[in-house]
Amino acid sequence: MKTTTGKCKYCGQIMTLEVPESFTQEDIDQEVEKKCSCPEAKAFWKIEENIACTESTIRDFFEDKDGMDAIRNLLLSATRPLAEGKIGKITITKGGYTGSMKPTKDGIKISLKYTTEDSVES
Repeated sequence: MKTTTGKCKYCGQIMTLEVPESFTQEDIDQEVEKKCSCPEAKAFWKIEENIACTESTIRDFFEDKDGMDAIRNLLLSATRPLAEGKIGKITITKGGYTGSMKPTKDGIKISLKYTTEDSVES
């Protein structure tokens, strides 16, 4: 471990902290940003935490669902743009399955529905 200083890229605050010897200046500054109390740093790390939590939830949710790899992978790739507000929601259909994600007040809601339709033509 070493004692060093880093800087928050959002507000410029400088902080002294202890980090592993292997940390680069970029790693050190990132640690400062995680601890910084400025609104921009807090907002950024809230989004990053939301992304990590959502990706983990998707992996767990689809773990035992055979044949759902395409839906899972597309939802994973849409997590960051959704969390950052670049897209409002995503819906994917495959066979009778519909997977979707949308932001909520506290995070991101992930859904998987299975529907079948009986129809006949005369």
